[in-house]
Amino acid sequence: MKIAKYPFAVLSAALFTVMLITPITSISNLIWLSSVDMPVGIGSAIEVILFDFQRLGIALYGVIVIGFAIAFTVAGLITRFTSFGGKYLYALAGAVAIWLAIFLMVELLFQTELLGGNRSLLGKLFHWLAGFFGGYFYYHLISHDKNYTFIVRYLSVLYAYILLGIVLNWVFTPSDAAMAFGFDLYELSNEAQNALIRDFTSFFLATFLFILLGAITLNYAWYYSVAIIYFGAALFNLVAIYIHETGYNNIYISEIILGAWPMLLGLTLYYKTKK
Repeated sequence: MKIAKYPFAVLSAALFTVMLITPITSISNLIWLSSVDMPVGIGSAIEVILFDFQRLGIALYGVIVIGFAIAFTVAGLITRFTSFGGKYLYALAGAVAIWLAIFLMVELLFQTELLGGNRSLLGKLFHWLAGFFGGYFYYHLISHDKNYTFIVRYLSVLYAYILLGIVLNWVFTPSDAAMAFGFDLYELSNEAQNALIRDFTSFFLATFLFILLGAITLNYAWYYSVAIIYFGAALFNLVAIYIHETGYNNIYISEIILGAWPMLLGLTLYYKTKK
């Protein structure tokens, strides 16, 4: 764990920084919409912030992980071979990593500001501040001894983060969510639409909450619950394909992966607690 905590600390700090950065762009865009007299209600504002956290956040996550890995390695070398170091060095490294990552995204890839929140000086300062706090959080993670539960919790939160996109689709844009499963929502009867929306939303929201409860409590029963649900979905998917002849689909592969992931985490907790 002494070595493993460093890469997982980078991954955790990057996810934490994504959580701080994406609302900057969301709120900036909402303010602009309001300035041009576009109606912006509380519900639509929440929807924009959550969707940006998941969709924009996933794209940013990979960029920030790379930037943090380089910046914190340099900070670690400076700490090791000089008298400089400490939490503020890592915090500064995080801020520099975010500044450089966004700068390179604009100059080398998109030739425009991809992040709406970075188009003003205040927005830039908020992004750098998010990187600063990300670096500070990284220092906090590496400055304490970690055990296997640190990795379990990170993988649990990452799993929930992936599920969040599906949950948001079913809550806010059920027609798009249904299309991903092969349904044209508006060709169904009202009763069928209701059943589809309520059942699928409940299905994904429940597993999202179960995995978060598992991350909080480290109770393997929550992980087994999620695994059973997705393994069951995969099993009855195959039953539908080969017995009821509903036609082949490969969604069962995703269902097996979504079942195996929490199962492995649950088994890890079970065997570790039994020792």
